[in-house]
Amino acid sequence: MKRMPIWEIAIRRLEMPTSRFLILYVGSAAAAGFITAALMMILAPSLFFGPIGFILLFLLPLLTGGAAIVYPVLEVQRSAIQIEKEMHMFITRMGILSLGEIGAQSIFDILRQMTDYGELAAEVQRIETLVDKWHTSLPEAARIVGQQSPSPLWSDFLDRMSFSIEAGQRIDEFMRSEQETIAEKYNTLYDTRLEKVDSLKEIYVALVSAGLFGLVIAGIHLVLFETGAPGGDLFTILGRMRWLILASMLFIILQIGALVSFRSAIPDDLMFARDEMVTPFRRLFLQTWIISGFISAILLVVTIVVVVLYIDVLVVEWDKYGLILVAVPFTPLLIPSFLQRREETQVTRRDDSYPGFIRALGGTAQARSAEPAATIKALRGIDFGLLDFAIERLEKRLSTRIDSERAWDYFSSETNSDIITRYNRIYIEGAQSSGLPASTADMVSKSVTSQLSLRRRKALSAGTMFGTAIGLLIATVASLNVTISIIKQLGSTISGVASGLGSTDIDAIASGGAGFGLPALENNAVIDENIQAFKVTISILIVLKIITLGAISTRLRGGGVTSAVGQMVQMTWLAAITSLLVAIMMDAALGVFTMTA
Repeated sequence: MKRMPIWEIAIRRLEMPTSRFLILYVGSAAAAGFITAALMMILAPSLFFGPIGFILLFLLPLLTGGAAIVYPVLEVQRSAIQIEKEMHMFITRMGILSLGEIGAQSIFDILRQMTDYGELAAEVQRIETLVDKWHTSLPEAARIVGQQSPSPLWSDFLDRMSFSIEAGQRIDEFMRSEQETIAEKYNTLYDTRLEKVDSLKEIYVALVSAGLFGLVIAGIHLVLFETGAPGGDLFTILGRMRWLILASMLFIILQIGALVSFRSAIPDDLMFARDEMVTPFRRLFLQTWIISGFISAILLVVTIVVVVLYIDVLVVEWDKYGLILVAVPFTPLLIPSFLQRREETQVTRRDDSYPGFIRALGGTAQARSAEPAATIKALRGIDFGLLDFAIERLEKRLSTRIDSERAWDYFSSETNSDIITRYNRIYIEGAQSSGLPASTADMVSKSVTSQLSLRRRKALSAGTMFGTAIGLLIATVASLNVTISIIKQLGSTISGVASGLGSTDIDAIASGGAGFGLPALENNAVIDENIQAFKVTISILIVLKIITLGAISTRLRGGGVTSAVGQMVQMTWLAAITSLLVAIMMDAALGVFTMTA
């Protein structure tokens, strides 16, 4: 079976003629980009004039139209990632259900009810629709869906399943035989994605270096070649900054592209359980968030008041204190971030103990054939690390004989682990349907161990990426602050030279020097304003870069949003301290050279 190309799959999933899509969506997006560019030229003629305006008229419709064309393909790729993310757990679940020798319809009915399988459940629904409503045989339906599937892993699996069923093999036997095949393919796919992350990291470092070079050139151009009258309106100031704005936009596009690329390379890997039960940790975490958010709001108001009152002084020294003012209001958010990072560590340790626990549970249940409470009680003497507390409470709840299913739900919630929650459900369902808890537990244990091994490999890659992010951030802040210091010295030197020339005709000097001259020598009134604008722009770009690096690192690590926020605050403080130290050292160094001169 030959799988369709990804672009053809994207066109089929549009569920409309290609011509209509091009006219209705791509044409509308390009027209919106053209109208936006024209409005920008009309409303801000001082900013977008001459070649820049024509570039904008051409580039913006091209970008918006291109985005509309690429979007369906990106959606198909996203679906493929979501399908492949669930394949490891899917095949484990199917293998365990097949222990009970249930039919194909029962297997797919159970999977269809599991909404947390996302795109994979939707693929199964397509197979069932073809079988039930269109009276297609199961092998043929699997081939049709596999041919149009965005995931090669899922497509190959359906192809093998179709061939096996047509050859007379029972579907439960096929599911059991596929355990090692899918696990091996999944591991290979995961390693490929991690290698892609390493390649993206190298490309990202190279592109950031190029972006920094563009910002340095734009900053020097702003000081030496952009002139005007001080105290102009906003569009006049932005007009002087047009090349710096262009370089900044390219830098921002680079950050957005990097974030999208890294997110597409690695699927989201949730660490925490996704239930609505209230646990002591969740209660404490919510309380901490409320208190920290309230303190941050107060600090934000105080910071804004300080900036408004001392704006004249702060703008001059913005390279030293600007990032500190950004970091201070959000510092209290480090408290909930610390709690979540600590919980992530504890969840990881619980996950590591789970394979041993589930094997012991299955073996004990098979050997004793006792009620669940007695089975759990028999394990109380074994050390399962951080799982011991949750196991003890599970045994107490099961001994009440009120609702054993609810007791297991509380156990999963108290461990706060997504892996434990989902595999608990698989174990209970498989043990009840097959009557073989030991075999079920063994399959669950192997699957969890394999998945934890992949997580450890990803954690190593995430650690390397975080180290690269820290180094890149320090290098970015240091290089841009060195640029600011050089620009400040250039501005001071030009102002001194211009005042020394007095009434000298600069145009005559320029014409005598083969037409070369610096506009800033003739009009140096806005040099200080340009330098201040460059400082503020650089601070904004550094903050955006911190957000990007924090989001990428958290995606690779698999943590929560709060830990990402805390990591961003830490990186902001690191950037602020680096900026302050580099600015002080550069001022001292340039002061020594000035005195020597």
